[in-house]
Amino acid sequence: MNDIDTNPNPNSNSYINHQSAATSTLLQQDPSHKKIANSFHNIISSKHDYIYHHNQLPHHLQQQSPSLPFNSEWLDSPNNSPSKSSTAPNSNMSSTIITSKYETPQPKKVGGVVNAATFNYITPTSENKIVDVLNVVGSSTTNNSTTTIKSTSSKKVISNWDIIWSMLNDIVGKDKMAKIGQYTLRLLIYHANQVQTNLSDDDLNIKFINNKFQTRDDYLQLIKQSISQPRDFLKIIIILLCSIFKMKFSGLITGLSMYRQFLRFGKTPFRIRDLINKFSSNIQYNKDSKLTINYDALVNKKTLGQFFSLYYGINDESLLLFKMKFFTNKKLYSIVSRHESLGWYCETWLAMYNCLNNLSALTQQEMDLKIQIQVRNKAKILSKQLLRNSNVNSNSFDFSTGGGSSSDDQEDLRLLKEVRFKMNNCYLDVYKNLSDLIFNSYTVFRLKLPFDTLQIWMGISAASLSTIKLYRETKKKLIEKQK
Repeated sequence: MNDIDTNPNPNSNSYINHQSAATSTLLQQDPSHKKIANSFHNIISSKHDYIYHHNQLPHHLQQQSPSLPFNSEWLDSPNNSPSKSSTAPNSNMSSTIITSKYETPQPKKVGGVVNAATFNYITPTSENKIVDVLNVVGSSTTNNSTTTIKSTSSKKVISNWDIIWSMLNDIVGKDKMAKIGQYTLRLLIYHANQVQTNLSDDDLNIKFINNKFQTRDDYLQLIKQSISQPRDFLKIIIILLCSIFKMKFSGLITGLSMYRQFLRFGKTPFRIRDLINKFSSNIQYNKDSKLTINYDALVNKKTLGQFFSLYYGINDESLLLFKMKFFTNKKLYSIVSRHESLGWYCETWLAMYNCLNNLSALTQQEMDLKIQIQVRNKAKILSKQLLRNSNVNSNSFDFSTGGGSSSDDQEDLRLLKEVRFKMNNCYLDVYKNLSDLIFNSYTVFRLKLPFDTLQIWMGISAASLSTIKLYRETKKKLIEKQK
C-alpha cells in the first residue's frame, strides 16, 4: 500500500500500474477480497479505455466532450455525491451500469480491539480516516473504562470482619456470641471432666498429683520417670491438664451467664409501662359510665407475647439478683428458677407459632410472585407471536421486552429475592425454637436426658442458628447502607 501514489494522475499509465500492484498486494494478504479487487480493476480499466479513446478524437471534439467524473464509494470527495456533480453524463452515450453493491470488509479484531495496522484498505484516504475514527473510539473507550474502574474501586468491599464487628456493637449480637462461648466451654469442660475421671483411680488421681508434685524437684523427678514409666507419665500429664482447664474456665462459664443476664436486665419496668398504656388506651368509660373495651386491640397474639415476656423477664432478673447475693432465700430461689423456665417455655412456643404463620404467608407470597412472573413472560411471548403474524407496524414495539417494562421484571425479581431471604430467616427461627423447646422440655417436665450433653448441644445449636440469622441481617443492612 505504500507504493500507491497519494495523488495519482489518471492520464498516466503509472496510475494503472500502481492500482494493479495494490490490488495484487490485497489479494495476497486476504484472498477473500478477490471479488472487490476484480470490480475495482474493471472500474480502473474502463476509466483508462475512456481516456485513451478520448485522446484519439480530434482537438475540437475533445473540447466539446465533457469529462466524466470518477466516483468511487471508497473515496470521500466533494464530487463523489451525484447532487454535487457539476456535469452529468450524456444520456445518449451508451454505457454499462454496474448495479452490484460492494461492501467494504470489516477489519479483524485482535483481543477485542480493531487493529488498523494489519488491515489493508484499497485507498489511502479511507485508511487514514478509519484510523482516526478508531483513535477517537479507543480514547473514549479508555476513558469510559477508567471511569468504570474508578467507580468500582471506590466501593468498599464488606468483609466478614466488618459484619462481626457490627454484630458485636449490637446487644443481641453480644448475647448470641456469649451464648456460643458459654455452651462451648460447658461442652469442653464436660469432656475434660470425663477424661479426668476415666484416667483416675485410687492410686493415681488429681489429689495424689497435687500432694506429690509441689516443688520444682518433684516435677524434674517426674520427667526422669517418663522414660522408665511413659504410660503413667502421660496419664499424670493429661489429668493435670484437664484439672487446670476446668479450674481456669469454670468461672468463665458463670461469668458469661451473668453477662448475658446483665444484657437482658432492666426491661421489666418498660414492659409494665407498655401494658398499662395499652390497656388504658383501649379501656374507657363513656359519659353514661359505660365501660367500652376494644377487644381486637387487647385480645391478640401481641398482647399474649407481652405477658409472656413480662412473666419471663421478672423471673430472669430475679435470678440475677440471687446470683448477685441480693436475695439468699433458697426456697424463693427454687420457685423463681422454676417459673423462669416456664416463662421461657411459653415464649418459645409462641415464637414457634408466629414463625410458622409467617412462613406460610411468605410461601404464599412467593407463589404469587412466581405466577405473576410466569404470566408476564407468557404474555410477552404471545404478544411477539401475534405482532409478527399480523400486519401491525412493529417498529414501535420493543421485541426485547415483549412490550412490557423491564423495570417491572426487575421489581418482581427484587421482591422475590426479598421474600426468599425472609423465608430462610423463618426456617432458621423454626430450627432455633425447636432446639430451645428440646432444651427446656427436659427442665420443665424434669425428664431424664438420653445423654448428658443433650442440653449443651441444643444450646450450641440454638445460639449458632441465631447468630447465622443475625449475620445475614447485619450483612444486608451494611450493603443497603453502602448503596
